Amino acid sequence: MVSDSSRLIAKRYELLRELGRGAMGVVWEGQDTLLNRQCAIKEVVLPEGQSRTEQERQLVRTAREARTAAKLNHPAVVAIYDVVEEDGRPWIIMELVHAPSVEEVVATSGALPVRQAADVGRQVLSALVAAHELGILHRDVKPSNILLTAEGRAVLTDFGIATAEGDSSLTSTGMVTGSPSFLAPERVRAAEAGPASDLWSLGATLYATLLGRSPFERGDPMATLNALLNEEPDYRRIPPIMHPVLKGLLSKEPEERLTAQQADELLAAITAARPAHADQLVPETSQTGQRRASRGLIAAATAAVLVVAAGTVTYFRMAAPAEGTPRLTQHVAATTPVPSQTPTPTESATPTSTPTPTSTPTVVRAPVRAYTSNDGWSIARPTGWRGARAEAYTEWTRRDGNGHLGVEAVYANLDPHQLLRDAEESLRRDAGDVRSIGRRTVRHQGARAVEWEFTWTPGAGGGTAWAAQGIRYREVRRAVAIGDTAYILSWTVAEPQWRRNANLMRRVIGSFTVGA
Repeated sequence: MVSDSSRLIAKRYELLRELGRGAMGVVWEGQDTLLNRQCAIKEVVLPEGQSRTEQERQLVRTAREARTAAKLNHPAVVAIYDVVEEDGRPWIIMELVHAPSVEEVVATSGALPVRQAADVGRQVLSALVAAHELGILHRDVKPSNILLTAEGRAVLTDFGIATAEGDSSLTSTGMVTGSPSFLAPERVRAAEAGPASDLWSLGATLYATLLGRSPFERGDPMATLNALLNEEPDYRRIPPIMHPVLKGLLSKEPEERLTAQQADELLAAITAARPAHADQLVPETSQTGQRRASRGLIAAATAAVLVVAAGTVTYFRMAAPAEGTPRLTQHVAATTPVPSQTPTPTESATPTSTPTPTSTPTVVRAPVRAYTSNDGWSIARPTGWRGARAEAYTEWTRRDGNGHLGVEAVYANLDPHQLLRDAEESLRRDAGDVRSIGRRTVRHQGARAVEWEFTWTPGAGGGTAWAAQGIRYREVRRAVAIGDTAYILSWTVAEPQWRRNANLMRRVIGSFTVGA
């Protein structure tokens, strides 16, 4: 294997520096001295102990694979420029993409926000469709083979074990090639594998972007393969809106999986919509190129709204009243004597008897009413506010639109500090004139929580169903992790009404509990 840089391959391609290495070789940053352009150069390592005949066979196969991949002309596929031989080994000359892989982004920055994951999925899916139309299977779709550029481009790399349908197997021993955690079951069973196998791998990859690992990774290759064949993924920490596409792609029988078109439609519904609330807004792109995509969408086909915050998306039916939503019933809290009309004195000034006062009920409503969700958490929400709920998001809005309460469950990120940093980054992009008042660490029901207080005005593009243009709102947002779930509690009122509602806010926020 080449150990020094600044040497020429095939008297044309200069090796500059090593970019990375894996089981199949080393990738170098290079320079095409003939065309004066940057490129990536993959040094393919031939297994030790091979005979000359076996080495020649691999060289032929590598050239074939390069020609196969070179057929693809797609923005989500790394372009193949050339394949050459040097020192008895093949070298593949490719497009150089300056970007980290999805695996690296998730490892350093945490799970991708759902909308960004869906966008990456659509781009990779488009590349796979283009490949499948040419009869090409990728066979190794996984997070480390997808690059993410600062501009939001997802690029599928390493068609090194790609093959054209109808070609002979890559190995003559029957060994399965590809990463075990992302293999389709039919490939493990040595059954016929087609385009649906790549879609399975895409599903496992999307799962990993949200949780950091394959749904079948068990730390041991045999245990991983056994889980892949016999177990179902655990979706409890995956945002509910992603369940349909993941379950559809990860069906163990190829004929039962989603088609590429069906998967694209589900992912498009996530990536195409606008946020439904100002406290679920679009984050900035980081300077390191590890971006957090804008969040939120509208599912027009079901007249529902997908609400997104701090890396999660929830399915939120606007028309469904929250359990415990006020029904305009009133409770008698006390009875107060009400005097009858005072008698008018007679001309003789003779006093008359005062009628016995009658008691009539005075209606007094409690300021809050208890609400318990189906997920086991409860809160004392304001009486008279209209509610709506979804799988992981519940909200109440004051009838005049000047107040809002939200409770969201977050499964993919349990760091309260990071959740609020994401929230602030999002808010400063989409809302108008955000002014931070302060951030503090507090105790919530025995757990450590982080609270951020700030003011904002609705952005020019709207983004909330209840906030009115021209009004400055003041908000407290509290993030707390309890067990394997983080919760974001948000309380928002028009700023002129903040003081008179402060006690109610503390009572409501402080009442939030999670059952055992």
